[in-house]
Amino acid sequence: MPQHGQQIGQTPDWLPHERPFLPGSPSTPHFPTRFRIIHGLISLLIGVTGSLGQALVQVNLPAIQGSLGLTPTQGAWLTTVYIMTNISMNLLLVKYRQQFGIRRFALVFLSLYTVAAFAHLALDNFAMALILRAISGVGAAALTALAMFYMLQAFPASFRIGALVLGVGVSQLGSPLARVISTSLLDAAYWHGLYALEASLAALCLAAVWLFRLPIGVRIHVFEGVDALSFALLGGGMGLIVAVLGLGRIVWWFEAPWIGWCLIAAVLLLVAGGALEHRRAHPLIDTRWVATGVFLRFCLNVALVRVILSEQTVGAAGLMQALGFAAEQQRLLYAIVLAATAAGLVVSAATLTQKTLPAQFLGSILLIAIAAFLDARSTPQTGPAELYFSQALLAFAATMFLGPSFMFGIGQLLTRGLGSIITFSVMFGVAQNLGGLFGAAMLGTLQTVRTQQHAVGLAERLTGADPAVAATLQAYGGVYASTQTDPALRAADASVLLTQQVQQQASILAFNDVFLVIGVAALLQFLYAGFLFARLALRMKAQAGAAPAAPASTIPARETA
Repeated sequence: MPQHGQQIGQTPDWLPHERPFLPGSPSTPHFPTRFRIIHGLISLLIGVTGSLGQALVQVNLPAIQGSLGLTPTQGAWLTTVYIMTNISMNLLLVKYRQQFGIRRFALVFLSLYTVAAFAHLALDNFAMALILRAISGVGAAALTALAMFYMLQAFPASFRIGALVLGVGVSQLGSPLARVISTSLLDAAYWHGLYALEASLAALCLAAVWLFRLPIGVRIHVFEGVDALSFALLGGGMGLIVAVLGLGRIVWWFEAPWIGWCLIAAVLLLVAGGALEHRRAHPLIDTRWVATGVFLRFCLNVALVRVILSEQTVGAAGLMQALGFAAEQQRLLYAIVLAATAAGLVVSAATLTQKTLPAQFLGSILLIAIAAFLDARSTPQTGPAELYFSQALLAFAATMFLGPSFMFGIGQLLTRGLGSIITFSVMFGVAQNLGGLFGAAMLGTLQTVRTQQHAVGLAERLTGADPAVAATLQAYGGVYASTQTDPALRAADASVLLTQQVQQQASILAFNDVFLVIGVAALLQFLYAGFLFARLALRMKAQAGAAPAAPASTIPARETA
């Protein structure tokens, strides 16, 4: 019976700079420039493909619902089940790489994703669509890691931090790109065009990975029989939480009893899984590390930023929908968002160091606050052009934050030991995914509640005795004068039109409330993170005067985040 951690097979006689960072990662031999460029392009292709498929479904969900005859609840399950399997698979992916190797990892999961993508073209019912989205979530879970590893091959060791940031961040390009190209795809082939593009990109990724395989690394025995039970408990618990957050706003939180039962089951599963992992010699999740204040603050900060970044997906997108703008009218807006996302990624990768890390961290949060306060002044006359600047700020900040947050986690991992790499990988993904879901759920709920409250308040101030209201109704009635001769029916049509205008105004006011909440939350997080950085600077100064300085790579792990 092989021992845990025992090496599998022989390894080449690597030079020091070629040795893999840890088991499951590729080695880093010297490549000529043309091969580095190819690996960088493959990383970009894989990263965009991994996020674009889900983004295309999410952005065009109404069209897919209509074609398959789905209800809004069933449509929400299509996006939710993808995240359920995606977030759960992170528990096993690192171990899979470590035991079976990076090359098999790449080919197996990309093949799975490609098969699922092509199968989408033949789907004709809800059950099949649900199964395929779940399989796509499993396959896509591996693509972020693949994009990072290919990007590391594209740059020399001197730019390793920047390469990590680029590799992790290229997946952020998928969401704005989906909004830019969706209209053309729908016009060309309706919803089949969306899945055809996802399948073609997946096949292209598979071909690229097959032709330009990652260098081999070290393989070790890591799987244990009890991993299956841990995965079932922890993965099941996280999946149920995703289901609650993804569907709660659709079925409404207190109207569907299954929401409460799912939460109870999730807590029981996670507690049982945590207790099991706490007693294991080689756990999937290092519970002792997760329970430390430093690690909890790190996860909380990452999750909070993902919450406030929902301003773009819930706030701005919802506002444009409430104002009646079609996707075609928003294409330039999201082209600008796409450019700003890429710019933030490049700037972060090019400038991120131990010295600039606090500035990037705090600066990105401050930019989010500024963007939210700018959007909080929306009116019925607001159009996509009025959001160009604020949404560009938000997109730039979103990708600029990703690098510092990832490096915080790496710093903590180095101080804890590489044996906790699974814990870091899982918790970083959980904080991002659950933060985004929680933000969308809570902000969407706030917008719904505030819309109702504003609508009631506005309606109470509109009475037939008010001359302004009477004049407005008369003007609206005049709109129908050429088509409706009955005065009573014209008055009824005018009342309906006025009610629609009141509802739109209430919705805009509610979105302004959401933007204000996001801005205040971002400012509070900015102040809290600034306090942590200031305290760290004082302690470093005191340590410098009393003892030799700590290694730079361990500094952010102790006090920040």
